[in-house]
Amino acid sequence: MRFSVPRYWRERHSYYRLKAAKCLDCGRVTYPYTERCRFCGSSRVVEVELVNEKARLLTYTVIYSAGEGFEDKKPVVIGIVETEESKARLLARITDVDVEELKTGILLEPVLRRINEDGESGLIYYLIAYRPVLKTG
Repeated sequence: MRFSVPRYWRERHSYYRLKAAKCLDCGRVTYPYTERCRFCGSSRVVEVELVNEKARLLTYTVIYSAGEGFEDKKPVVIGIVETEESKARLLARITDVDVEELKTGILLEPVLRRINEDGESGLIYYLIAYRPVLKTG
């Protein structure tokens, strides 16, 4: 699969910083960033970053088939997560987890993961995925 280098470069902030919009009128946070609140329609929004927020897994699906060139990446877990502080909901890849032990409600943290490499341009693509928070102690 070939990615558009210019498009990826333009959208890199939303990929790496989880750039979102917080509405100054209703207080809701939406991802990805948009200049209008999706809930109340206000244009009074400010940029916030979600990359340092932990999140809870709301629901997920496991994909056992993979496209050409991605066979080594399966199974792929995709989930909807809700950030702890801002309550923003994101569709994200879930990583570093045994599918058999996966369950809704677990606490996750964002991590940077390599997803592909464009051999022609040499560009390496990354994304923010979520993994279970490691228990310490």
